[in-house]
This record gives sequence, structure tokens and C-alpha cells, in this order.
Amino acid sequence: MFEVGGARMNGTAGAELNFSSGGFQGGEGVSGGEAWYIENVLEELDMPTEWHYDPSLQRLYYAPNASGAAAATPPPTSGFASTGLATLINVSGTPTEPARGIAIEGLAMRDTSATYLAPHGLPSGGDWALQRQGALTLVGTEGLSLRGNLFTSLDGNAVFIGGYHRGLRIEANEFAGIGDSVLAAWGDTSECLNEDCSKALPAGVKMGPDGRGGEQPLGTLVRGNLAREIGLWQKQSSFWFQAVSAQTLLEGNVFFNGPRAALNFNDGFGGGDEVVHNLLLNTCRESSDHGPWNSWDRVPYITTIRTGKPSITPATREVHHNFILGNYNSQEAMDTDDGSAYLHTHSNVMVYGDNGLKSDFGGHDHVWEDNLLYYVGFCYGAMFTTFDWQWPGYNDGFRNNTCVFRGSYESDCDLDPSFAANFGQNRVFSADGTAKVCRGKVDFADWQAQGHDTETTLGKWPADAQLVAQAKSMLSF
Repeated sequence: MFEVGGARMNGTAGAELNFSSGGFQGGEGVSGGEAWYIENVLEELDMPTEWHYDPSLQRLYYAPNASGAAAATPPPTSGFASTGLATLINVSGTPTEPARGIAIEGLAMRDTSATYLAPHGLPSGGDWALQRQGALTLVGTEGLSLRGNLFTSLDGNAVFIGGYHRGLRIEANEFAGIGDSVLAAWGDTSECLNEDCSKALPAGVKMGPDGRGGEQPLGTLVRGNLAREIGLWQKQSSFWFQAVSAQTLLEGNVFFNGPRAALNFNDGFGGGDEVVHNLLLNTCRESSDHGPWNSWDRVPYITTIRTGKPSITPATREVHHNFILGNYNSQEAMDTDDGSAYLHTHSNVMVYGDNGLKSDFGGHDHVWEDNLLYYVGFCYGAMFTTFDWQWPGYNDGFRNNTCVFRGSYESDCDLDPSFAANFGQNRVFSADGTAKVCRGKVDFADWQAQGHDTETTLGKWPADAQLVAQAKSMLSF
């Protein structure tokens, strides 16, 4: 989004717009554009419920809804309200003096102003930019509880979680009609760029590689929340966004109707997260090149979370017993992008989407097992057979999964032998019960006779009732 600072006619070239601010809502630069629209132009006031404000005359123009039953209703002449606040409640402390023991319960929060033109920063090495604010802004807390609240008609982030947090609990809240993200967590590291801090970022810019100071959201619980109709203005938005945070438990949440992924992990900081018993559907309705989950891991961080000793290796993230429908424009059931690593994805039911497991650009140590993948394009991302991303000793795994595919099953063709050893014991199904592997060159039976993909079975699509029964058993429905 941009703000138009001025406009003029440029000869035969037509109208020329001067963008005075904006364009910083994403973490990566873009050299081209897509379809676009402009708002708050009087000449474009031609649709019901559109409006235009003229600041010089202090005059509001409004196009009433003149269709259907509303046609008999006189246009409103009063009762208009404009939003003036981006933040309704701000709870701020520090790691040494945190805000402790606060409960925010049973409130309705609504009608905050849009923040997509507010200052943004780059939280870490993912694709996102973010503003450090929400209708509820939380910084530096211990034992804070957010429970049983309604967040609606908020034009920015609903909840921003910044810096130091311990024991934060977000439970049984409803979020609907959110302009940006629902929950966005962004922790801090330190200014130091080397061990003795002789090389450092400017004071207060806590974005170095050392996260051992603990100024992050650690151990956050997000349980039993309902979120829908989000990203009304900012399309790079999600139910849960996490950067420089760790050990989050996302449990039993329901999310649907958003423009992008439901869950975004902007980096691999610390790890130790658990995603369990969530229902995710109707994602990626206005974007592409990802899925209900999106993650990156382009920047190493030093923590002690994995073993208690300093390491850039995070603890494993566990993703299990979730029901994920990759409808709309899902490229993957889980888009573990650009270096994503140290994940254990098991016992999930994943329906539709073009690919199952994905690992690229240095991704490694992502093991998929015991999952049910129904009517996916491919059981795992075709990039395995296109590029040699797998490094010996840093291997993904795909075993003991049930995969009903629409496209093809490539088996372990062209994979590093150390990876192929983690590939097998799967139950795969095609429409007619046959398959060719290695880009359609080899019958699966012949390939398997050469010792590949051991103990994997191939059959015809099962009846839908059988698939539903298996899913119910997996998820204890």
C-alpha cells in the first residue's frame, strides 16, 4: 500500500502519481506490480458504501446502499464514526520489571484504525515486515492471561506480542474482521555481532544473532481460539505470526477465511514449538506460493534451548494431530520454505494442496511420518527430483504415510542415498492403481524390485468412506 502525495498529467503518458510513503509492508523488494485499486478519490465514488473525505472542506461524501430492501431506507445523515486509535490497551514492561499477573477477560475490542502505513521493520530472515503494534499491545509481561474476549472490526493487528514474555496464555478468544494479523509475536536478541561485542549494531537495535539474553516470547500458550475473516487490508497476514520466539504451544485453535497462510514462522529461532489439534482451512485465498503453514530459516540464532548449551541448532518443532485443508491456492499442505529445518510432522490429516512434504534451498531434518494425505497433487515436493538440495547427514524423511495422490509419486528417484534410506513403508494410491516414477520413466514395481522404497504399497484410490474413517480414527473424532 502507498499513500498518494500528489498527481499530475504527464503529457501523452497520462496521469502520473507521486507515492509519498508506503511500499514497506513486505520483507522483500518487488520490481513489478499486479492489479491495483485506488481509494478516496471523489470521481471513483460510484459503488454502494464507498466514501470520500475532503480534508480542505471537512466534508464526507457517502454512497448509500440503494439495492434490495435498503432502497426504501433514507440515506443516513448522521451517526458516522471514524476510528482514531490504533491501540486500545497497551501493557508494557521490561525483562527486569515485567508487567506481572494481569488478566484481560470478557472484553469486546473493536474499531481501531488501519496501520498498514505505520512504520514497519524486518523481524528476522523471513519474507515479512511488521509494525510493532496491535489493538492490544503487549511488551514485557509475566503470567498475563488473555481469555474469553471478542476482537472484531479492527483494521490493524489484533494482538502484538513484543520482546520479553513468560507464561503468556491466550485462550478461548474470538477474532473476526481483522485488517491485518490476529496474533503477531516478535522477540529481541542483542546488538552484539561478535562474542566481545566489539562489533555491534546501533544501540537499541536488538537484531543480532545472540538470543541468549532471553528477551523473547518463550512458552506462549495459544489454545482454543476461533479466528476468521482476517487480512481485510494487509494481505501478508495470518492467525499466528512468530519471529524470534520459541517454545510456543498452538493447541485446539480453529482458523478459516484468510488471504495467506494460517501459521507463519519467520525463522527457526530456538525451536521447541508444538502445533497440535488445530483446524486450518480456507487459507491462501488472495495469495500463492505457500500453504496453510509457511516458514523460513535463513538466519542462524544462538540459544540454549535445544541442549542447555549455546548452539545455533534449534530444538525440534513438532506438528501433529492437526486437520489441515489445503483448498483455495495451496501450493503445499505445509510450505517449509528456504532452509526450514528440525521439524517432526506426524499423525496429521492433510487434504488437497499440490504437494505434501517440501524441502528446498538448504532445508533439512524435516521428518514426515504417519500422516494421512488425501487428494494431494504429489506426496512430496517435486523439487526433490529437480534440485539436489539434500545434504548428506542432514536428511529429511518420508515414511509410513498414507498418500492418495492426483499427480504422481516419484519415490526416491535422484535422492541422496542417505535420504533414500529414510524413504519407505508408505501406502500410496493413484486413481487407477498404477504409477511410474523417475519422471514417468520407470514402473514403480520395477523400481521397487531394484531395492528402492522398501515396504511401500501401491493401490487404487480407496472409497471416501474408508478415508473418512481413517481420518476420524487419527484425530479421535
